Amino acid sequence: MNFLRRLGGLRGVGWYIGLAGAAVSLAFALCIYPAIGDYHHAVLDPDLHGPLGFGIWKNHSFSYYPSTESSSARGPLYPLLIAGTLAVSGGWWPASVQLVQCVLFGLTCVIVFWTAKALWNAQLAVLAAGLCAIDPFLIWYTSRIWVEPLMMFLFTALIAAVVQFKQGPTRGAALLVGLIVGLSVMAKSVYTPFLVLVPLLLSLPFGKRVSPLLALLVLLSGVLVVMPWTIRNGLLTGVFAPEVGNTGFTLHQGNDFVEDFNRAPFSVSALYPLSVARMREEEDVDFTPGSSELQKHVQLDDARRHTAIQKLVDSPSFFIKKISYDLLLFWTFGDTAGKSLAVALFQLPLLAWFCAFLVTRRSELKGSVGICVCLIVLYYFAHLPTIALARYSVVLVPGMLAVAVGIFAPRGLTRLRT
Repeated sequence: MNFLRRLGGLRGVGWYIGLAGAAVSLAFALCIYPAIGDYHHAVLDPDLHGPLGFGIWKNHSFSYYPSTESSSARGPLYPLLIAGTLAVSGGWWPASVQLVQCVLFGLTCVIVFWTAKALWNAQLAVLAAGLCAIDPFLIWYTSRIWVEPLMMFLFTALIAAVVQFKQGPTRGAALLVGLIVGLSVMAKSVYTPFLVLVPLLLSLPFGKRVSPLLALLVLLSGVLVVMPWTIRNGLLTGVFAPEVGNTGFTLHQGNDFVEDFNRAPFSVSALYPLSVARMREEEDVDFTPGSSELQKHVQLDDARRHTAIQKLVDSPSFFIKKISYDLLLFWTFGDTAGKSLAVALFQLPLLAWFCAFLVTRRSELKGSVGICVCLIVLYYFAHLPTIALARYSVVLVPGMLAVAVGIFAPRGLTRLRT
């Protein structure tokens, strides 16, 4: 603690930690990942966000390049980030996107430092941000074209904005929280319930009281960010939602992974083709006459969603089994059994540390940290009925570190501040 105290007293130490995190992750992304990616079956862009980015950049349309057929199955924020990066760099792929993600990772470390300092003190902020900057599980994702680095940055920024808002409830702080929530929904639809849940949490007696008007401002600003894209999707597909055409696939696959789990335990790469084969066997959709290819895709996804939900309704025991499995899979489920074990070695100790904080420092939850915990838990629970993979848990790590270091703080510190 004396060493951390000395570091915490250095001016700008949070930025130094962020710079170190960005440098380490960049070295990994540009030097190490290219050498080990193929050997470890680490596909660069499995979700095809890159073609969407190229579609925006080259064709000025939200489409999978080189096709010009409009898509609605992904949130637009990450492809827009990729497109902007490609435009600025002149198409330097994928290194330009990796560079931006490393910068986002460094900024995430800085936000962790600020949040932990606001909640606890400078030395614990150094501990939280330092652990974040050297976490191999976090650094691994900066090299891949996956939405998780952006999601990690946005979720950590949301926690920081909420802490700032509770410590000084102003209209500017409310607009910032709403903006981050809206952008998060535009990155991934799992955040959609947060449009309502965050204003509700801010209205609860955690720390300083927040006026209903400010909570309403959070809701309205978030909705305004999401509304244009939701209307665009509705006009294209007939379904007004931030993402249209992928939720049924995800929900069905979540069922399949649990149902077939014993055939290939903790191996996404082995279970994925089994799930795809099952969905293809069940495909029997009467498409609406005159439907475009996009509308046919949406109708097929809607049929998959109906089948998946009906399975959960018809078999409550399977629903309970799925929730039970996903409680653990969210923290451990990787591409292969070996990778799952490696992930578990990083995630399960952090989870145990976080839970130990909740058990031993319950009184601290009365302040701003209580909302931070609620946001983390809500994000976790949102995945349990749908699909749970370890890659989703990476989003929570920086926020969990900022909270969990409070187990070393003097008791009652947050109550004095919030």
